[in-house]
Amino acid sequence: MEYANYPTLGELLRQDIFSNSQVLSGEAALDIPVAGVNLTDTPDYYDWVSPHELLVTNCYAICGDAPALSAFIGHLAEKGLAGVCIKPSRFLGTIPEYMISAAREQEFPLIALPPTIRFADITKAVSDELLRRQTALLHNSIAVNQMLLQTITEGASLEDLAQRIREIAGGSVLLVDSINQRQAYSLSKADSARLAVLEHDALCQTLLEEADVYEMQIDGHLFGTVCLCRAKDQPRLQTDILSQILQTIPLEISREHSVRKTESRSFTEFFQHLISDHILDDSWEQSRANAFHLDLSAPHALLELHFQSNNSISEYTANFQRTAFFHTLRQSLEQLGIDAHIMDQPDGCLILMGSQEDSIPLDYALTRLSSTFETFRTGYPALSLAGGCSRSHAGIPGLSLCRWEAQLALKAACSKNGNSFFHFDQLGILRLLYSSNPSREIGRFIRETLKELASPKLSHEKELLETLESYFRNLGNQRRIAQELYIHYNTVAYRLNSIQELTRMNLDNPEHRMQLELALYLRRIHIMDKLASFANEDP
Repeated sequence: MEYANYPTLGELLRQDIFSNSQVLSGEAALDIPVAGVNLTDTPDYYDWVSPHELLVTNCYAICGDAPALSAFIGHLAEKGLAGVCIKPSRFLGTIPEYMISAAREQEFPLIALPPTIRFADITKAVSDELLRRQTALLHNSIAVNQMLLQTITEGASLEDLAQRIREIAGGSVLLVDSINQRQAYSLSKADSARLAVLEHDALCQTLLEEADVYEMQIDGHLFGTVCLCRAKDQPRLQTDILSQILQTIPLEISREHSVRKTESRSFTEFFQHLISDHILDDSWEQSRANAFHLDLSAPHALLELHFQSNNSISEYTANFQRTAFFHTLRQSLEQLGIDAHIMDQPDGCLILMGSQEDSIPLDYALTRLSSTFETFRTGYPALSLAGGCSRSHAGIPGLSLCRWEAQLALKAACSKNGNSFFHFDQLGILRLLYSSNPSREIGRFIRETLKELASPKLSHEKELLETLESYFRNLGNQRRIAQELYIHYNTVAYRLNSIQELTRMNLDNPEHRMQLELALYLRRIHIMDKLASFANEDP
């Protein structure tokens, strides 16, 4: 028999009918469920009692039988009763000390009733509570069935389910969808005033710590967790109701996963087509992109994330923190005004990002994202995560460049044993080390570092390039530069300022100086290689 839906003895004793009663023993066992009241009062009482009953008696049938009184508590405990309430005033006078000692020895609840109490009132109070519990069970069962029907026919959201479960359970609810990396909660009135001021992550963590946590597993597959908070005196949710809930929510999770998987697969295939195939008609591709609300002419950037297993933590903790991380990431992207298309990968995901209308420019949003990424990533110590982000590029060719830059940034991040994040602009000369095609990357590095100075066409640009080379030969000494180039000292200062404006590099920054000098060196080597190749060609 399932007793989870019945009140405990401790809960019954808090009712007004027992206000003048005294618990003589078994205080630690008051959490045992009470399935009914038994008023049996015959010498062979033990033949008529059942487990989890509360026996109410005045011991009339055995009050003059000392051996029977001595064995009374032992018989009841052996039968598995929830406890015994004795009204001693008329026949026993007082409850014998040896009965109290026996009850304490077996940690069996023994309650002394006051002389004025009526057994009929006890029976009515317990029966009313049992009826109230069964009515609530029926009401909750109907509510769960309605929730199940809505989930199947109308597609209730995770937020809808959290609210319905709160109405059924009576306390705050946190639902964790480990499949789609989502969270949803619904707060009780008491918790709303206490927790609503917290940030989302802190609120969810607080609920998790205070809740009874139940895993949603079907056929050995973990769908997520249901976290139910309850007040101190609030009973646990009935087992069969809880079982229905744990079977219902995975339906919504599975449906959402199916929708997302189809959308992700379709978008991934389209994205791979754009970056891999030869595009013949931009207009035709844009017509296909409209289905994904994607403007191919607008600037986009690509974020690539890679998760690595951490064997020192439980699967449950990893799933919870990964879900919380993705929720925080989505919130950050939304707050920055970034539209995101998420593409699943075997060990992570790709996120194509573009600016929403009337939002801040994408490049500025990416700067903000880079600065906040490390902050909220380190908030999830159970995760081992590497991330790489490209710069923003417009047009279909820009998507290929985004993919290449994100891969290179991710490769640099993974080389740090995970737990790192790189924006492509942060790589500097590291891009030369991690590139799978060094020759091509050297050319890009030279052009992107030196800008117009890489292939000077105007006399002004040639003068600037010549001045920059002299700058490094003379270790930045402007007087010696002026002497070497036969120009005025002020002209050197003017040209160096122009170089910094053109390249967006600061010559007072050691890293920028190193990049510029390396770019000049690689440019000379590159030109020499071309000349050597030309000289070796057959006439």
